[in-house]
Amino acid sequence: MNRREVLLLLAGTAALPDRLLAIGRTVHQRARAGALRALNPHQNETVATIAELIIPKTDTPGAREAGVPAFIDVMLADWGDDDQRQMFMAGLANVDERSRAAFGKDFIGCTPQQQMEILEDLDYELARLRDTKSDMSKNFFQGMKWLTLTGYYTSEVGATSELHYRVVPGRYEPCYPLEQ
Repeated sequence: MNRREVLLLLAGTAALPDRLLAIGRTVHQRARAGALRALNPHQNETVATIAELIIPKTDTPGAREAGVPAFIDVMLADWGDDDQRQMFMAGLANVDERSRAAFGKDFIGCTPQQQMEILEDLDYELARLRDTKSDMSKNFFQGMKWLTLTGYYTSEVGATSELHYRVVPGRYEPCYPLEQ
């Protein structure tokens, strides 16, 4: 999936709904406030690496620069319930298990090509669930992708660099006199 497809998926029209952007801004403000709350440093680096592979830095900033890892940490700590946090942490542990089984080291210790191989396997499994119309709500990679995309496109960087979202100041005045 490329960025253009993601934009169409998320936006549906020309821009993200203001309510989603407002929620995202609130979470990003909390994320800037401090230390990790739900993830340990190893988990955070795994999240950051996966997010950056999903939205890498190109001519626009990537997921790391947009603050996506901190966004995900706050979402897990403040918005997720215990079951969601447990599912997400188990998914992160599974990523490391897969990595150790295939390459003999944790995910963050692998080369980018090896990391992509693991993510492609996870994405293939997700596609199989989607094709069979199975429940994807408990799938780690589905949640990781959703959090990454939401975190990126509700960040200042994502909203302005990618979506070109501009908040128009002032108020709407339909009958405004114009001088000649």
